[in-house]
Amino acid sequence: MDLLLQYVANGLVNGSNYVLVAVGLTLVFGILDVVNFAHGEFYMLGAYTGLILVTAFGWPIWAAMGGVLLVAIILGIGAEGLLHRMLKDRDVTSSIITSFGLAVILQNSALLGFGPSPMLLQTEYSTIGVDIGPVYLPLQQLLIPVAMALLIAVLYAVLRYTWTGRSLRAMAQHATVAQLCGVQVRKVAIITFIVAAMLAGIAGFLMSTVYMVFPIIGNMIVLKAFTVVILGGMGNVAGAAAAGLLLGVVESLTAAYLGNGLRDIVGFVIVIAVLLMRPQGLFGKSFQRS
Repeated sequence: MDLLLQYVANGLVNGSNYVLVAVGLTLVFGILDVVNFAHGEFYMLGAYTGLILVTAFGWPIWAAMGGVLLVAIILGIGAEGLLHRMLKDRDVTSSIITSFGLAVILQNSALLGFGPSPMLLQTEYSTIGVDIGPVYLPLQQLLIPVAMALLIAVLYAVLRYTWTGRSLRAMAQHATVAQLCGVQVRKVAIITFIVAAMLAGIAGFLMSTVYMVFPIIGNMIVLKAFTVVILGGMGNVAGAAAAGLLLGVVESLTAAYLGNGLRDIVGFVIVIAVLLMRPQGLFGKSFQRS
């Protein structure tokens, strides 16, 4: 039982990472109907930004996080201009193909700028252990689900109780009607992309203390994020959060009891099963229509 609880805790850490990336992805799709395959590169660049600021420039963690958010804002504005504003009147496949191209550009830019060698962020928190009953986690790993819970809570509060959040939900329900009611579509689109990029960048920075960072790390991350989005229901923020944690725990248990080689396979097997039996996802309809 102690080992089982440890595996579940490890899975919640990874699952929290999936939640942060997938929620941003599902926001962009649910509100703007844009499928962004370059979303994994926001994660990768967030990881590199924080890592370089801490290791090369000696910035403290909190200051490096500010740098990550600044880079994410720039990426979000640029991605909105390219994938939404310039292509909003074209077929959805145009944004899909363009996002693939953007992903390749960002990957190769990272390869030229940072090199191919994997990098890992070592902080003072890596040597501090926290015991929660029979479960042991380094402090830097424990901070990941804590940060995820806080960020998702803030996002929920913004979506539920602020004018900006109401504008986002109105856009998700019907863009034309929202615009007639005074919602500034371009502003909402920019905010959506910025929020998505910030969540992915924060996830990348937090996970750079756990896993090696390299230029193509975004490929697997975006596949996992799409897995979570499909499991949770396309456009469903709450569903993506629940599905992300579920996928993290399932992967951890699979690696522990069936072998590490099956860890990345199990999620895609579950997705195929869900699409066959429940195409709308495990958690029903999209949040904007619930």
